Amino acid sequence: MKIGIIGGGASGIFAAIEARKKYSDVTIFDKNDFLGRKLSSTGAGRCNLTNVNVSPGIYQSINKFSFQDLIKNYDYIFLNEYFRQLGIHTYHTDDGWVYPLSNSARNISTLLEDHLTTVNVKINKNTSVSSFIKIKNRFQLKTDSGKSYEFDKLILASGGKAYPQLRASDAILQSLLNFGHKLIPAFPALAPIKTSKHETKSLNGVRLDATIRILDNKSVIGSEFGNIIFTEWGLNGPGVMNLSHLVHEKNNLKIVLDFSSVLPPEFLSIVIANKDKFLYLSTALLSIFNKKIIEQLLLNLNFGLYSPFRINDFINLTNKMMFTENILGTRDFEFAQISTGAIESSQINPETLESKLCTGLYFAGEVLDMIGPCGGFNLHWAFISGIIAGQLKN
Repeated sequence: MKIGIIGGGASGIFAAIEARKKYSDVTIFDKNDFLGRKLSSTGAGRCNLTNVNVSPGIYQSINKFSFQDLIKNYDYIFLNEYFRQLGIHTYHTDDGWVYPLSNSARNISTLLEDHLTTVNVKINKNTSVSSFIKIKNRFQLKTDSGKSYEFDKLILASGGKAYPQLRASDAILQSLLNFGHKLIPAFPALAPIKTSKHETKSLNGVRLDATIRILDNKSVIGSEFGNIIFTEWGLNGPGVMNLSHLVHEKNNLKIVLDFSSVLPPEFLSIVIANKDKFLYLSTALLSIFNKKIIEQLLLNLNFGLYSPFRINDFINLTNKMMFTENILGTRDFEFAQISTGAIESSQINPETLESKLCTGLYFAGEVLDMIGPCGGFNLHWAFISGIIAGQLKN
């Protein structure tokens, strides 16, 4: 039995590890000159492997969400033990982000490639698979160089369009149309959002936590509390990126940044009790916000920077502590952590990740319709979907 794996990223590597436990002839193909190229850049180079808080409710899909049970059964505890058995030792931050003790993503890529070598997985680097078909129960692969390979079972773990600078591409998904599979269009996800700058023009470089809402007309279609970074073209930061997949193919969306939720619950009552101690409206906010935020807020509400403190004005100010901008789109794939281009989930067995339309064809990683927030959730899915696909259950 010969097993082929297209893609040598996180999901492809773990599919190969798992498949090799069962089959002696496993071959992996990757476009880059070492496996785990994208993995080696994650977590700002530290390798944000997973998250302690993994649960089905964290994830979303463009279409129907089909993989709740897999997330529930293959949780952080399962994956961390799997890592330990591979010799990957981890720690996590207070908010649950998990990293290797080395804080080196490149080290992890090297360790995993070395492991595949020791268990005799065949590794074809700098090799791009251009297409595949199935003839007489065998998958026939063709590479860009013209070489052909045959396999009894095939795992597609080729990733999406995010990070084209790392040779990312979803072109191979076109081969699935020959099997009757439907594809979800590819757009940048976990990407910065481009906006107007009407109410935030002086805030470039400022970052803070706030509640972020995406509005379609007056309806909230997404909400998140998280970190925001103001830029010359719009907004960046995990809180913004987690909502970016909602932006595509819609017009006239707005983004609202509401930072009233940052105020301590007792804040207003304390200010009222000490109202005679504040010289300006801005004075009472200096211990809470960056000065640029205060200045922009006062400007937007037609208060001067040195407006004298009056309690009614201050209450009015705290009731309007938000910025609203028009959404112009997202930044392109080279700035996105993942992409939305994927295979329609209804055509995939949600327990085994095998195609319902083609026996012996399995999927893992970003080619599946699954979007997690920043913080290791998408790598978690890449690893466990690789493990599940690599089990090659019928």
